[in-house]
Amino acid sequence: MSVNVAKQTVKIEDLSKGLDTYSLPGHVPKGYYVDAQNMLLTNKSPTTIGGLTKFTTTASPSGNIMWFEPYTNSSGTTTMVVAMDTGRIYRYTVGTDTWTELRRGLTTGFQVITHVPFRGQLFLSWAGLDESPYKFDDTDLLPVGAFGGSQIVANFETTETWAGGVADTTNFRTGVQGRSVVGIANMALDYSSNRDFLTALNGGTNLAAADVFRIKAIRTAGAGAGTVRFRFGNSADTVYFEASTTITAGSFTQVSLARSAFALTGVPVWSSIARFSILVDTVDTITFDDAHWEYNLRPPVGSLIDMYNQQLVVAGISTDRVLLRYSDPGTPDEFPAANTARFSGGRHSLERRDEITALKSYFDELVVGKVNSAWTFSGTGANTSVSALPLTIGIDGHRSVVETPWSLQFPFENNIFGARLTSRGLVSTNISSLLADLDGDSLDSGVALRHDRTRTIRWSLRTNTADPTTQNDLGIIYDYQADAWCSTYTPKVSYYTRAIVNGVREILCSQYDGHIRRVDVGTNFDGTAITSYIT
Repeated sequence: MSVNVAKQTVKIEDLSKGLDTYSLPGHVPKGYYVDAQNMLLTNKSPTTIGGLTKFTTTASPSGNIMWFEPYTNSSGTTTMVVAMDTGRIYRYTVGTDTWTELRRGLTTGFQVITHVPFRGQLFLSWAGLDESPYKFDDTDLLPVGAFGGSQIVANFETTETWAGGVADTTNFRTGVQGRSVVGIANMALDYSSNRDFLTALNGGTNLAAADVFRIKAIRTAGAGAGTVRFRFGNSADTVYFEASTTITAGSFTQVSLARSAFALTGVPVWSSIARFSILVDTVDTITFDDAHWEYNLRPPVGSLIDMYNQQLVVAGISTDRVLLRYSDPGTPDEFPAANTARFSGGRHSLERRDEITALKSYFDELVVGKVNSAWTFSGTGANTSVSALPLTIGIDGHRSVVETPWSLQFPFENNIFGARLTSRGLVSTNISSLLADLDGDSLDSGVALRHDRTRTIRWSLRTNTADPTTQNDLGIIYDYQADAWCSTYTPKVSYYTRAIVNGVREILCSQYDGHIRRVDVGTNFDGTAITSYIT
């Protein structure tokens, strides 16, 4: 690929006075530098922008990448958790260039994904999620509030030895297979040691009567009533808890049964379960996958998550767009009913629906952005407070908010602002023409990343002139130390993040296809060459 370069060479001897965007070439006073193409400011000195090269050798097995984040486990092995527009989530193993499917059957199409790391786990959520936010611990990808690891009921993979039933590699939601019961029959999983389905998860309260057993199920054949019983008990099936339901749908549905729905036979105890059984009482073929217990106090389905004061915070809740819910401190799986805050009101009329649009921990408070206002949330448990910020502006997108040493930087309307908790300022005056066509219906699709080595912030935003209209087509780079807009960026970027590559911190991005790419590395461009300028 060709690289656009400057057609004019400017000799620079002294950069102490910064940019001069008014003088003609050849008439620039000493100490200033002028507009140049394909350049980036690094420590106030312009350098040629580096390349955009593939990080993944093999493309994803399914669809286009919407979001990805690195996950390095305790042994130092790095993988990427990758979400696709086909409703699938993968683990990409860096060292072996392999893709492993973690979950499928989620909402398809481009989704806005948010995430936060906490206590060795990666939490993630998106607008099309049909369950609570997920957590990944290098082994399982489960809804937050679910008992993972040793507490999971069954994953139906080849690592489990079942009596009865058959593997189903066509119908499944996690891993590589589900498991089917054909006709009036049953299957059972004997645990290698008794399982405790009562003790608390991550410091929360013990499971109780209102907590929920969940399993995915689909009827693939038969015309019966699809009557199914789920049983937890001893290895002899003489002492057990049991509950029943019906499975009639020809697509995966989630069965949810409260612990109180399980009737006992004999004197079983939830803290000492030896066998899990599934019994089908009708002439149907039913496939099962992803069985686990969840707190009744699990978080709601929400598209925005963040961590504040050791509390997992969830907003973007479809049933109440101005509601914020938060966990107990240090216990991200448990959301007491009283842990809520609502952000109502503002200073302007609503050209968009009234909703929370962004969350950002800043100093010792949580900044909550709305359509035309901004707020702060502080405290824990019942001792919390909500205050309106005197900014008279809103925040247009959660993923396009970046913190610098001096302020939060974020887009609002057709501008980019820098704001503290008590004041705000416009920083995009020199590029107002570039921001004139921002797409007001896709404000949450924007992404941003701060890069301290070059002291820059990158934004990738969507305009009304995008082709296709589902992609971010405006890239801009801002030097927050020099207070200068140093470049536009031609490649269409759907997501930015950081990662350590061969011991060096780098920027990675996705570009609406199946590859992850390295940013500003080398001299070659994988895709569209960069056309850019300093202003």
